[in-house]
Amino acid sequence: MRELLITVVVTLVTAGLQITLKGLSRTELPNKKHGLTREDVLFWTDWTIAAGLALATTMVVASSKNVPVPMSQVILCLVSILLGCTAFPFLLRLFAYETGAKLKDWGWFKMGWIFIANGAGVLILLSAVAVGVTVYG
Repeated sequence: MRELLITVVVTLVTAGLQITLKGLSRTELPNKKHGLTREDVLFWTDWTIAAGLALATTMVVASSKNVPVPMSQVILCLVSILLGCTAFPFLLRLFAYETGAKLKDWGWFKMGWIFIANGAGVLILLSAVAVGVTVYG
């Protein structure tokens, strides 16, 4: 459980650093003191790809150390990564975006779709971390 909490903290700190670097590197937008948009806080793609890399690395380590990994856990993680790379982007395209590739305003501070997308990305990453915890102990 501690490892999962550490993962969440690391993802939030990483997201904060990414936003900071994006903000520092851009010129201002009209009527704003920065160049950031709402879409700049979408990190689900980063976290989904990180999950795939983490799972692949974990499986190589498990194989080289002859550590048994619960197959159900690996399959669940693989399915979540595959859905995150296939179905989820199309669902976001259908439901979360307007024409002109503009994210729809919805929910708390108009950030509902961002919370859903990032939440899915965190869950996918946590599934890979759970496999890693089994292997690395």
